[in-house]
Amino acid sequence: MKGIFIWLSLLVVAIACSTTKDVPKYEFGDDVYKFKQRGMPYKKVYVNVKKDTVEILPLSKQGEKISVTPGKDEFFYRQTLDVDVLIAPFKFRPSSAGFPRQLNYSFNGNIFIGYRVDKFRVHLKSTPNGTKSVVNHRGISVGGFGGLGSAFISPWTTNYQTNDEYDGFVLTRGLAIMGAINSLTVGFGIGWDYLTDRDKNIWIYQNKPWLGVTLSLNIN
Repeated sequence: MKGIFIWLSLLVVAIACSTTKDVPKYEFGDDVYKFKQRGMPYKKVYVNVKKDTVEILPLSKQGEKISVTPGKDEFFYRQTLDVDVLIAPFKFRPSSAGFPRQLNYSFNGNIFIGYRVDKFRVHLKSTPNGTKSVVNHRGISVGGFGGLGSAFISPWTTNYQTNDEYDGFVLTRGLAIMGAINSLTVGFGIGWDYLTDRDKNIWIYQNKPWLGVTLSLNIN
């Protein structure tokens, strides 16, 4: 329960930081995008999102006009640097030194930095009140992360070279790929933990890879 409380506290801080942005990355707002409709190549444009309309202004060539076919779906994407707060709620550790494989849920908090692509589809939907624009969002991020956390140290995880049981302080690094659907970002990561205290040379998971599901919240 203590670890879960710390995770929640970390996410609350990240949410507070993210409120300083005008538009979260998963929302379709005023920005530079690549734009197309089906059957045409992508073109670089600036998008001005108004209440009921989307104004598309060309950027690639001076004086070029963007031809938009009414009623057809519109596709937009953008590429950005991604900075997230990332946690791995569960870590799967393969068998090591004869100790069975483990599923751990100890506290960890990381900063993720990577390359992100967000894609938006503006779909016109007919309703009893007329035509309504529906925006669907998909995103993907690839990058690395680093941070800190804890790991349970015991006689069993040190080949019985210590009699102590405690939560050790670890530094974490790894790689992750994450997918976003609207505001939810979930991914898969591989990481390595480095125990920093006196038992670092006898801990059976020292710098051994683990696999885990990752959750993240964008802060840039």
